[in-house]
Amino acid sequence: MDLFTIIGLVVAFVGVIGGMILEGGHPDQLLQVTAFMIVIVGSLGATMVATLPSDLPFAIQALKRVFMPAKYDFHGLMEKLLELANLARREGLLALETYASSGQGHPFLVKCLTLAIDGSSAEAIRETVEVDMHIAEEDDKAGMKFWETWGALAPTVGVLGAVLGLMHVMSVLDQPKLIGPGIAVAFVATVYGVGYANVVCLPMSFKLKRHIEHDQLLKSMILEGVVGIQSGIAPGALRSKLKVYLGSHGGGGDKKH
Repeated sequence: MDLFTIIGLVVAFVGVIGGMILEGGHPDQLLQVTAFMIVIVGSLGATMVATLPSDLPFAIQALKRVFMPAKYDFHGLMEKLLELANLARREGLLALETYASSGQGHPFLVKCLTLAIDGSSAEAIRETVEVDMHIAEEDDKAGMKFWETWGALAPTVGVLGAVLGLMHVMSVLDQPKLIGPGIAVAFVATVYGVGYANVVCLPMSFKLKRHIEHDQLLKSMILEGVVGIQSGIAPGALRSKLKVYLGSHGGGGDKKH
């Protein structure tokens, strides 16, 4: 569970609602079913129009990834690659088959090792795996773009809701007591649209983008390591190549993705 995301959402809502209370408002003023229907449900429909049906499962997976993300053990995987490199140097590539078939290894590392064990050249491994990485990245981006699109559309639908509310106010101009509350209710739709976009949808899409970048970086490190193992690079030289990928991730002891 990503507590940082949950804490961030709580802080955002406390900031917005707390500020409203300090200004003399009341949270009940934001509880408008009509505004919710127009903005959240309406913008969801518009987002579905903009999304391919085949991308919807990736959008759901992306939601899970925001709150229950995989973590990226850069340092641990580097050490595993170096361990496998030493093993292959002593006993040959076939000695790596035990790890590859154990069912306990990192899935992407196992995929790369399987190609190496099967006799694929370094160039063939790189070409095959880079295609796989590209396809996985596009699938991940499809999920991210769903939330990004929803965040882009929600404020505009919020303005639509406000206009609809003001149209209703115009119909009761002969009743001054209803004008003020009517205008307040109309602008709740704008609050819903802007708030939902900038507190939920867009931050989620930004976090998903970072997850995609981390995932691609980790896979690039694994690919470089396996190509090095297949090419017979000395473990010391391989360590120097892989350490470049650690960057600020060197201290991680996280669960493998």
